[in-house]
Amino acid sequence: MDNKISFFAGYILTAATTITAAGFLNAIILGLLGGFFGILGKEAYYYSKKEVINNSPKVKSWIAAKIAWIKFKL
Repeated sequence: MDNKISFFAGYILTAATTITAAGFLNAIILGLLGGFFGILGKEAYYYSKKEVINNSPKVKSWIAAKIAWIKFKL
């Protein structure tokens, strides 16, 4: 078990000491942009879902009226 812990600790320390400031800043910027657009996409999805649910009765009645019109013409 000690061997696994030392291997993992060595990996973490090696990774931590080889990260440059520019790489760290790049990771922060990418994380912030990804989070922002993820939240924006989620809000757009919920807004469009709400609009579809609100307009669904209107669309159903419009389709029913068109079907009735077609049946009347036939």
